[in-house]
Amino acid sequence: MDFSLNFIKQFVDIKSSAQELAKLLTSAGLEIENLEKTADDWVFSAEVTTNRYDWLSIIGIAQEVAAVSGKKINLKYPRTKTTPKIEKKKIIINNLEDCPYYLGRTIKKTKVGQSPEWLKKLLINCKIASVNNIVDATNYCMLKWGNPLHAFDLDKIEGDICIRRAKDKENFIGIDQKQRTLTPENLVVADSKKVIALAGVMGAKNTEVTADTKNIFLEAAKFSPTTVRRSRRGVGLDTESSYRFERRVSELCLEYASGEAVDLILKLAKGEFGGYKKVGRKTEEKPKQITISLTKMKNYLGTDFRLPEVKKILNSLNCKVKKVSADKIKVKPALSRFDLAREVDVYEEFARIYGYNKIKAKLPFVIKDLKKNPVLDKEENSWKFKNKIRDFVALLGFSEIITYSMENRKELAIITKERGLSLRNPLRSQENSLRPRLSLGMIKSIKHNLNRGKEDLTFFEIADIYKKKSKNKVKESSFLSLGVTGDKERFFQLKGAVWEVLSYLNIKPAVSENTMASFSNSLELKAEGKIIGFMAKLDQKVKNKFGLKEDLFISELDLDLLEQLKKGKKFRSFSKFPAVWRDISLAIDKNIKFRKISKIIEEGSQYLSDLKIVDTYQGKNLPKDHFGFTLRLFYQSSQKTLNSDQVDIYHNQIREKLHDKKGIILR
Repeated sequence: MDFSLNFIKQFVDIKSSAQELAKLLTSAGLEIENLEKTADDWVFSAEVTTNRYDWLSIIGIAQEVAAVSGKKINLKYPRTKTTPKIEKKKIIINNLEDCPYYLGRTIKKTKVGQSPEWLKKLLINCKIASVNNIVDATNYCMLKWGNPLHAFDLDKIEGDICIRRAKDKENFIGIDQKQRTLTPENLVVADSKKVIALAGVMGAKNTEVTADTKNIFLEAAKFSPTTVRRSRRGVGLDTESSYRFERRVSELCLEYASGEAVDLILKLAKGEFGGYKKVGRKTEEKPKQITISLTKMKNYLGTDFRLPEVKKILNSLNCKVKKVSADKIKVKPALSRFDLAREVDVYEEFARIYGYNKIKAKLPFVIKDLKKNPVLDKEENSWKFKNKIRDFVALLGFSEIITYSMENRKELAIITKERGLSLRNPLRSQENSLRPRLSLGMIKSIKHNLNRGKEDLTFFEIADIYKKKSKNKVKESSFLSLGVTGDKERFFQLKGAVWEVLSYLNIKPAVSENTMASFSNSLELKAEGKIIGFMAKLDQKVKNKFGLKEDLFISELDLDLLEQLKKGKKFRSFSKFPAVWRDISLAIDKNIKFRKISKIIEEGSQYLSDLKIVDTYQGKNLPKDHFGFTLRLFYQSSQKTLNSDQVDIYHNQIREKLHDKKGIILR
């Protein structure tokens, strides 16, 4: 937003220099990015945040200038002409969601010509070119009130006026003389025969005000921000009008802008007022009164102040303040301040004008009794829990990644049948859905690193996924994603990491095979009857689609469930007596699960302290469909040193139990 100091001075008596004013505005949140000196004026370039659409008007900025400089704004509201009524032309709105409110005014017998120098200078210093006295009057009022207007040549409008969606492949030639092909995504203003404006974006060449124009139709409307954004993106246009409509316009200021534009046109171009018509309905709700506690406000901001100081600052922001009690006041925000809706909004609004530099740095206020604030308690505990898991997984040798929560719908469909939540207005077509799973982000990160020569990767991510719970509700859940690449032996590293995490939380999982789209050799993990996650290998076809150079093994664990299921830890002292180990070599049928073997061994002796796989073999000298393993069993007592004979007895007992099982061959 570019604005002129002389324009601001029409409403606020400013004594500060331009440089001082720029510092004051920036410290209050309206960042001045550039300050330029002209012959007799200063031009400010400001960065306007999306929630402060009131800063897209000179009136809004003047109100801010008045607040930061301790001045009062001097503003006169125009009297708007509403008679006679326009009878000959109908104004039709096809969809009130696209255009809830539309005003039309006519001015007849005008004389189009050059604008006076004062108006030209104001517009040029606000980076808007001067065209003629009619167009300049509409731009002046747009700048002043923040509501775009458009002047049509009334005699070139054929029949009634309709606000509708464009027909497919309908042509539009704008005042920039460029032809564009429209789609039903574009909202247009049309007469009975042609499109006369791309609504909220640009007028058409066919009804442009020229030197020959005698009669004017002045449009003032409220268009849907979403519709205008999609429409102008579709044709690749970005204008002063669309910039404001996309961020919201005020219906009240719309009336003032239209009314003042008529007065200014009559003053600059002579003529006479022809008529007025409004269609649709006002949808803007008045700001609600907010009751605030001064004590809470002081605790929130961490500084002390008095009621007169609070009233003065809030009044300077055009808020009405009423005292309720010694500690409470009611605040009614200005009509243009719909961003002020909660107590904290008022606290922060006061603080930015009061000056953050006046608030001394100190330790934040801490709630001692968290039982009085269960929401804060839960959030704090969840945050700590995730950080503990993050640190633990990092200690296991995994590197953390951070990926986008928005993914491409088509890519999501490759790896899961679960549909991501579609975004109505994605900033990028590649990011049009909220992810229902973390796997896609893991795959992309793995691919990025493999393509840069990295091998045998071990990554993890802790992030949220999003799923539709009901028609109007979305469930957001925290998950841990683990990914490793390499040969099939790397799966055991992934499994070991998962088991370490679950052991860390003292959770005993149940494992079962399941079928997952886009994955092979998938295992489902359960605890206490609840599904807590899965482990799987990315399918070969999917691997090829994403262009991965190595096999990828992935696991996802539901952290919200794990936090609920985690149990307290029990500790025991280390045995001071040495451990003794023995090896067992065996071949097992491929249909026998290893967990069956480990269960037999673990139940075989009370002195068994650990079990490890030290070697695997598949090939010659083994029966068909069998795999060879060498297991190392560790025996240890907490009471005494086990001698060789005792260990041999325990070890042989386990060997006999394994020998008795069908499909297991001792070697």
